[in-house]
Amino acid sequence: MKRAYGLEELLARLAAGEVVPVDDEDWRQWRGAFAVVEQNETVPGGTQRLVRWPVPGARRRGWALVEEPEPGLLAVRPLRDEAEARALIADRLAAYERMWDG
Repeated sequence: MKRAYGLEELLARLAAGEVVPVDDEDWRQWRGAFAVVEQNETVPGGTQRLVRWPVPGARRRGWALVEEPEPGLLAVRPLRDEAEARALIADRLAAYERMWDG
């Protein structure tokens, strides 16, 4: 997957339904465009953020999950709605919990 090199590119790719890799440094510059709804600190997966983002050319805001697949890299995953977002977060957190059970 190709990393996003600008906020407009990131938003356009999210609107197209693409999971977009973003450098941590770039995210720090662009995060003001995103409203954090929820944030979870996970041991195996780093910080997990549920965010709302401005959909280009629309009056609505989209949903996305921002995760850290590796240090210094984030994956921004667009989601259909809050229900899908909450279900994905629950699945991720359950998987992390199972890791501790061996």
